[in-house]
Amino acid sequence: MRHLQGKPHQALHSSGTVVNGQSIYLGSANGIVVSPKDGPSLYHMGDTDIFSDMGLIAEIYAPKIGVVPVGDRFTMSGKTAALAVRRFFTFETAVPCHYGTFDLLDQDASHFVAAMEGHSTKVAVPRIGEALLF
Repeated sequence: MRHLQGKPHQALHSSGTVVNGQSIYLGSANGIVVSPKDGPSLYHMGDTDIFSDMGLIAEIYAPKIGVVPVGDRFTMSGKTAALAVRRFFTFETAVPCHYGTFDLLDQDASHFVAAMEGHSTKVAVPRIGEALLF
């Protein structure tokens, strides 16, 4: 069994649901840094917009893998997500997420992929059901 250590971190996003027509607040939105003893650390940004404290997360935890929301509604756009990765992180791999799940969001990760062109971070865009190994 692998030991995982997770640290929750700020995310700029709402957190709620609707029950019987009533809005219910579900608490603060979060991202998480996971640091396995035998593998690279991962930062799942959660559903968030860009924020300057991403720089502190990078400095303290130095994650090597980033799961980056790129849907352009309720999260960063592909262009803004690429700015966050380029400015704050030295990821080996960035995995875009939070796109294509409903009509209002960007339907693919192409804006992020294009904005990351020429950067040293590898962008891995998995197909549905595909496992990524690091």
